[in-house]
Amino acid sequence: MRVGRSLCCCFLVAAAFLAGPVIAAGRGLTFADLRRVASVRQPQISPDGKRVVYVRSRANFVKDRNQSELVLLDVASGASRVLTHDRIGATSPAWSPDGSSIAYVASATARKPGQIYVLRMDGGDSERITNAKTGIDSFAWRPDGKALAYVSDEEPPDKAAIDRHLDAVVITDDDYLTREAAQPAHLWTVNADGSSATRLAAGSWSVVKDAPPLWSPDGSRIYYQRQPDGIFAHFVAQTTYVHDFRAKTDLPLGVGVDGLQDVSHDGSMLALAMPRHGSLYLQSDLSVRSSADGRELFNSRGIDRNLHWAAWLPGDKSLAVATSDGVRNVLWTLASDGSSHRVDLGDVDFAPDATVARDGAIAFVGLRRDREPEIYYLPPGGSTPRLLSDDNAWLGGFQLGNVERIDWKIDNGMMANGVLTYPVGYVAGKRYPLVLDIHGGPVSTSTWDLSGIEAGELDQVLAARGYLVLRPNYRGSDNEGDAFLQAIVGDVTSGPGRDNLAAVDAVRKMGIVDEKRIGVSGWSGGGLQTSWLIGHATFWRAAVSGAAVDDWYQQAMLADINENFAETFFNGVRPFDAAGRKAYAAESPIAYVNAIRTPTLILSDTRDQRVPVAQSYVFYHALHDRGVPVRFTAFPRYGHFPTDPAGREQALRAWADWFDRWMK
Repeated sequence: MRVGRSLCCCFLVAAAFLAGPVIAAGRGLTFADLRRVASVRQPQISPDGKRVVYVRSRANFVKDRNQSELVLLDVASGASRVLTHDRIGATSPAWSPDGSSIAYVASATARKPGQIYVLRMDGGDSERITNAKTGIDSFAWRPDGKALAYVSDEEPPDKAAIDRHLDAVVITDDDYLTREAAQPAHLWTVNADGSSATRLAAGSWSVVKDAPPLWSPDGSRIYYQRQPDGIFAHFVAQTTYVHDFRAKTDLPLGVGVDGLQDVSHDGSMLALAMPRHGSLYLQSDLSVRSSADGRELFNSRGIDRNLHWAAWLPGDKSLAVATSDGVRNVLWTLASDGSSHRVDLGDVDFAPDATVARDGAIAFVGLRRDREPEIYYLPPGGSTPRLLSDDNAWLGGFQLGNVERIDWKIDNGMMANGVLTYPVGYVAGKRYPLVLDIHGGPVSTSTWDLSGIEAGELDQVLAARGYLVLRPNYRGSDNEGDAFLQAIVGDVTSGPGRDNLAAVDAVRKMGIVDEKRIGVSGWSGGGLQTSWLIGHATFWRAAVSGAAVDDWYQQAMLADINENFAETFFNGVRPFDAAGRKAYAAESPIAYVNAIRTPTLILSDTRDQRVPVAQSYVFYHALHDRGVPVRFTAFPRYGHFPTDPAGREQALRAWADWFDRWMK
């Protein structure tokens, strides 16, 4: 039950909550404190609704890796116990249909690919049931509990030649870091005891690797998502296929590009994420389709928010739906007549990481402004969630900055909003330095919860150092409906840039900003905005531009999202002719470097497949050659942001310390 891959460039997030700061004992947070954070994710509620298993991970700074384990919670008592002490990278837990076992993916050693293990709940150790040479991408239990379907990458067909160093790669839409040919993934089935592993179909096409297959309730069909081949960029063409065991067919559902979400309990309906404008980079609505012929029965257009997650509720008369809304992550119910109701969960926000039990109870990752994410339980038909886990209780000993929503008008007549965090110990009447922390995506939203070290956690560290922090939601954010999101098309950099300048003006008018100490920062799409903003305003005191799209032409050609990403946001314009080059240049920050005077820190991974690091090199030299105070720090890692504990903390410390250097 997913919308799709992380589709865009960035992976970082009216009424006021309080008039002043949150009152709590102790001091503000530091990066050293954040080493204690336990990350919780993938809650899976048992079929009877009595137990929840979830993944808990903590950073190990000695081994520089994130260590995860499965934890079992009893809903009634709240008692918990760890299930996997001796497995590496335990993830993706799934209850068997009868609740007697839990399947999950883990590795025997740090260098071996993950395999499916099954742990019986009546005792005993986990048993490995797969031996896939390339590991497991995703899996699902068959409804009778006697077998599982899983997705696994194919081995290179010319592996023997590659071993002899005959390893040249034919490049098509691969990213610039490609060193080996992308291999497709295919569907397999295996019995629950590990016997009879069988590949269902093969070809140059690929199963979408991070999209778990879904079984029909009678086990006669598997629904899965297929793309043309194994190249990442081609996920934009993904569509739902149906493998029918009885008819011995493997055919498309025939609805076009979509994102498979869930199968109704009676098997007659499929819940799909359907892109409203044909592109998975823009807004998707929930579309409920007949599993027999693919015709639409009803949809979520009345909600008018970009779909994040959906699941059927008991009786198949409605679905639970998750979206962003304003500065919150929220839960809706969508009825079969197309009507919807936003569920009031009080101070708890609903992360799109949840499961539904047979009785309608929901286990989900809950978000708040005053604590780290935890696992919550929502009883059937209820709206008052109950805290189940308490893995971050230590945070209660710290003082946090107050967080509130602000709103402002932008130049196209729409209203925008954002999240303002006050300094710890805020004193009314005093003026404070202001830092912008701009989300990327661009189809994303800054929400007011304390989640994500690049978002709420970073903001609280800055608040403890005495900063106001503003996270603006500019046009293109997915929190205010399709019209607000679509307003970015054709105006991909400059439109949001004007919105972010208007956001600064809105906070200035509150009379709380030290006008001589205003900084700007962001990662990916937020880095794009940072680089553009320092070329269009002179009041910035310091800037941190992380993994920035500084040159749209390079971005369109070299990234792993080179298929239709740039064209989508440039309204179909390609960059190859004179008009296209002119349009791309006009929206590229590198075109405005002559106007930049702001001391700038540039950050990037050296092997960033999403936003090629070459753009950061060019931007650095352009600033350095013009005498602008600039530092470029590169992290020797693969990926769009350092995911290892040491690299992540190092990047964020550099981020915060740059503002201290120039704004204190």
